[in-house]
Amino acid sequence: MDKCKLDAYQLLSYKSVAQISNNITFSYYYYKLMLVATNLFKWEGLPNNMESRWIENYLFSDGQCIFFKDPNLGFMVAGVAQDGGLNCYNDPTTLTPIATNYVYSGDKPLTNGEDSYLIRNNILRLPEFAVIRYYAYKLCNIDRAIDTNIEAIKTPIVVKCSDKQRLSLKQAISQRKDNEPVIWTDSGSDINAMVETMDLHPPMVFKDLQVQKHMILNEFFTDIGINNANMDKRERMVANEVEANNEQVKACEDVMLRSREEACKQINRIFGLNISVRRRELDKIPEYEDIIKEEE
Repeated sequence: MDKCKLDAYQLLSYKSVAQISNNITFSYYYYKLMLVATNLFKWEGLPNNMESRWIENYLFSDGQCIFFKDPNLGFMVAGVAQDGGLNCYNDPTTLTPIATNYVYSGDKPLTNGEDSYLIRNNILRLPEFAVIRYYAYKLCNIDRAIDTNIEAIKTPIVVKCSDKQRLSLKQAISQRKDNEPVIWTDSGSDINAMVETMDLHPPMVFKDLQVQKHMILNEFFTDIGINNANMDKRERMVANEVEANNEQVKACEDVMLRSREEACKQINRIFGLNISVRRRELDKIPEYEDIIKEEE
């Protein structure tokens, strides 16, 4: 292997692989948590074969979407652009729906509360993706720290030797790895004089990091309104602690649920529909069940 190929191999092995692993781990947690967050609510009574995921995907990425009736396509949900009009409460008054491969065909802008309604993810219209990105970053950091700790345990010794001695030492290490009972050396070799070694004594901290990851997942579930009081098997929570946790979870759940319930109320008033929304049962969210099984 020539020097250029060796340098490229080392670049891929040591630096790029670490960066790729960081990106893969972050993406893994981001999309796993995203699937949980976008499946929390089930919309019922939606017209025109509309699906809950269309609404929840907009709310996740944009924090808002518009429910309206297109002159040709019927009832729709889409992203929204404000036309600049605000009422005295700083709520948008005129709206324009925007979506992929779609142009609104109405002859006048839509008026919020009269012929359309702005569905909010929460009262501030904040998207959920920022919360998911925050927790995915923290979980990624812990997982990569666990990987680094395990790698350090696998190679706990630093060896100092000359270039000429390196090949012989690599062959000896390879023989040990292959469980050969005898390692052969030249009769004139003085192993102690050949090399200097430094034992790093890396601590095994991945168990503590797993506990920390568990705590961060609990924080995430609380933030999106999922009760996690029964997830922690290491500590027994007294009744007051459980009640306090339940109140915090309920408050976080209401942040999103109340905005959706108000949207149902107003849409039903405007269009004479019978739309409702409710929290999905946890055993109906496969991604949540997967996370729980991984932590057990």
